[in-house]
Amino acid sequence: MHFTLKDKLLTVLGFIIFLVVGPLVMVYLSTLDPTTFLDNKDTTLYLAGLMSAVGLALAVWANYTLIVKGEGGAGNFGPVKLMTETRHLVRTGPYSICRNPMHLGVFFYYAGFACALNSLFALIVPLAFIAFAYFNAIVLDEPRLKRDFPEEWSVYKEEVPRFLPRALKRRK
Repeated sequence: MHFTLKDKLLTVLGFIIFLVVGPLVMVYLSTLDPTTFLDNKDTTLYLAGLMSAVGLALAVWANYTLIVKGEGGAGNFGPVKLMTETRHLVRTGPYSICRNPMHLGVFFYYAGFACALNSLFALIVPLAFIAFAYFNAIVLDEPRLKRDFPEEWSVYKEEVPRFLPRALKRRK
């Protein structure tokens, strides 16, 4: 595997942004308007924490799998190549249940945090992120995967749903 020092530094920077900057923005947004959307119960806080923990675990697992099995990183956005591109189409681990598990994990992490804050304004972050992730997947990632791994991609996209994990997707 050829994961350069630059790739490693960008992965750490991305993780810090994901883990720290996103939640700080959400805390700031929650101070702008006191509108809540959940009952203030202990169970709400526990479920929000569980949602964030599951999201964090999924995002880390997906990133690790992408680096190890795909031999590249997630820091590429179409023509903007910040990291070494994956050399293999990853279909194992979290990528066997949905094609974008890292995006799904980040969404759950932020959504859980918004629920813990119980701030309608804080929901802007996970909703904006999932819109960005959906756009990125359709417009940037999928055309590249189709181009670089045509046979594998054709089978993979038919077998594995884009965002909703297989267990949640309705069978045809």
